[in-house]
Amino acid sequence: MRKPNCASDSQRRWIGRPAAAGLLFASWLLAGSLLAGAGCATPEYAVRSAPTPDESQSVIQIEQAISAQQAREFTRQGARPIGPDERLAGFEIQRIVDRLSAVTERRSLHYQAYLYEDRDPNAAALADGRVYMSTGMLQYLSSRGGRQDELAFILGHELGHTVAQHLVKRFRMLQQQQLIAALIAAGASAVTRGAGPSAQQAGQLAINIGSLIQQVHASGYSQEQELEADQLGIQYVIRAGFNPQAALELLTDFSRFDSPSPFLRTHPYMALRREYLQRYLTETGHRSGPSAQAARPASFASSSSSDQTSHRIQQLRDTQKLYPKDSVSWHNLQREIDRLQHLFR
Repeated sequence: MRKPNCASDSQRRWIGRPAAAGLLFASWLLAGSLLAGAGCATPEYAVRSAPTPDESQSVIQIEQAISAQQAREFTRQGARPIGPDERLAGFEIQRIVDRLSAVTERRSLHYQAYLYEDRDPNAAALADGRVYMSTGMLQYLSSRGGRQDELAFILGHELGHTVAQHLVKRFRMLQQQQLIAALIAAGASAVTRGAGPSAQQAGQLAINIGSLIQQVHASGYSQEQELEADQLGIQYVIRAGFNPQAALELLTDFSRFDSPSPFLRTHPYMALRREYLQRYLTETGHRSGPSAQAARPASFASSSSSDQTSHRIQQLRDTQKLYPKDSVSWHNLQREIDRLQHLFR
């Protein structure tokens, strides 16, 4: 899927391989927006609430239509289902998908992993539960040591898009835009020529579902949606028992793929995504997971509660430095510091 960047319509260029919305390169770095300037401003850090999926019949139909459009492109790239016991580059991808999907807010979907040919590292999850992994992504992860925790974050991030129904939200936003534009055009025409034909034209524009689906297919995700998918993905990683620290290490390495120009992107830099994810993990007390716990020396495991609390307080103080003093987040962290200090006086 080719993605437009954040420039004006007259300057818009198309980039990337013909792969659907994914994790790196065109799909994660320079995906576009159909609103002039929309998504270009970097969202502020926030802890996002858990999504409440809408599984009404009308929403399911929208998801199926968008997914069918995207799946056709993957099929052209030779996508095939990955078996439940199949190992690829040392990864049991379907098993990891099953493990993650079982802890999401949307367990009713059938999540099926697929492999497709693409030299670039990419991954994507469709609105109907299909999850795609490129051969390039497997090669990239394998070159980093084949860590299951890193693949878990990639897949968790993509499942976050599905659970939060980001493509449905994009569809509804574009539908509203199209309706408003059509009504404005109809109103202007009615002043000079009468409302009948114009109103009919507006109605035709408003219900042009096929065109909207194509726009959703091409436009990708906003910065806000990418950051939400990061938080959801790391939550699934933690709930499923993977090490969340791997996500920070992975995003650090991903930063070398960043475009040098912030004006031609709608998605945040990898460094910013890492910063926001690190804040989230620190504030929620999940700086390390099972793998990191196992790697700690026995002396740490047997340390006193006071020592562990001191370590936690230091983590909170380090995170506090990332915020302007007297900001809401700064005060929230200070309250937690004060509470912990009070407990161990």
